Amino acid sequence: MKKIVLLSLFTFVGVFLSFGQNTKKQTIPPPPPAVAAAQKPAEKVLSATEVLNEYYANLNNYFNSSSPNLDQVTKFLSADFLFVRNTENVDGRVKTVRWNTEEALRDMKATKDLNIKGNRTITKVVFNQTVNNLANISAIINLKYTQDTTVLADVYAYSSHTLVNEGGQWKIRNIVTDRVAESQYIGSCPCRITRTNADRNDLFTARVMYPNGSSFETEEQNITFKEQGPIKVITVGSNIYTWKENIVYTAMVAGNNTPEVVGKATNNSEAIMLILAKNIYKRNCAKFEALK
Repeated sequence: MKKIVLLSLFTFVGVFLSFGQNTKKQTIPPPPPAVAAAQKPAEKVLSATEVLNEYYANLNNYFNSSSPNLDQVTKFLSADFLFVRNTENVDGRVKTVRWNTEEALRDMKATKDLNIKGNRTITKVVFNQTVNNLANISAIINLKYTQDTTVLADVYAYSSHTLVNEGGQWKIRNIVTDRVAESQYIGSCPCRITRTNADRNDLFTARVMYPNGSSFETEEQNITFKEQGPIKVITVGSNIYTWKENIVYTAMVAGNNTPEVVGKATNNSEAIMLILAKNIYKRNCAKFEALK
């Protein structure tokens, strides 16, 4: 009988010790999701100035990245974002573009696809004020475009940025940009010349990109050659030139019919490039590079 009692006692003690050991191995269960979310550090709320700086930094990263991500740009834009740009084209007319988010992103992608890198820097803030949920930051923006190692443009623009506080986060609602003629340096303009009809040598199309102070404008010029005795008449858009004995002259350019020597060309392609560089785009392009 004593052996049975002792055996039962040892069995009870062993079970008790085993229960104690299992209790020590147990871990505290994780807090419920609501509690965990409350314990997570809150995301930093950026000021309007910080949002604008981050926007331009991420935009630069997009153009310079081998794996670009526009989500890092669009996260700073309001749902009804509007971009307005006023520029003067090559014939002196002021052109205004109005883009929503989709249209602005399409322009960014088109520039990126041409292997053109853009770098924007806020060089001077001329106005910065926040009143409740509305802020305005107006600044001079320096914009430098490069293709490979070639500087295509180094220009300035005056940009007014309207930001609104949406749900505790600042978003860019509008950007209005005007060209600033403070300084401009043009290294090269991308250009592609093609035959409109592969079987003809008198019809061409020239696709030209040129800086406008805040971005690049793209234009297509239709070009025709027509024989008139010893003279060839070259029409580029609405402008007319004559070509005789390898010398190209202006005939009717921007309403001016006083002949002027443009330069020397020995074939159709040289004549086109000469007219583009020395006449139509002489204020915008120091030289042309093949559009890649």
